[in-house]
Amino acid sequence: MTRVLAVLVRLLLLALAVLLPSAWPTAWARPDLVVLVVAGVAVTRGPTAGLLVGLAGGWLLDVVPPGAEPLGAGALAYGAVGWLLGLTRGRLTGSPLLPWAVALGGAALVLVVRGTAAAAGFGGALPRDLLLTWTATLMVSVVVLPVVLAAERALARRRWA
Repeated sequence: MTRVLAVLVRLLLLALAVLLPSAWPTAWARPDLVVLVVAGVAVTRGPTAGLLVGLAGGWLLDVVPPGAEPLGAGALAYGAVGWLLGLTRGRLTGSPLLPWAVALGGAALVLVVRGTAAAAGFGGALPRDLLLTWTATLMVSVVVLPVVLAAERALARRRWA
């Protein structure tokens, strides 16, 4: 029952992360909330959970309009970032700022993939827009990442209690 609850919570967080930026004012850069959810899960659960949540989040982004040009590219990018961030799981005990650094590094990796795809002719992403997206993600991560980490830790306590 706890596994089902964990999956439902993660799906809800991913759905919110995909849909909330559409309500963001168009004049501003839109933050990448999906990478923050993926980072929060990967940091607390490890590479397998990070990979699975990254794949799910990437697929959601690929199919929600406007979507990605090559279907599945977002899923692969977010899955790889989730797996890489999950590898840092046991190494983040030194500072409470390390999860933010790891999450923002993951956001940078996703944006590099998006920029590379745009350079190859899939979609359009100007370097200025990518930098603005990363900056917006940085600002929003101050609020979003602690919420995701707290949800994952609460699920972990409930599982072993």
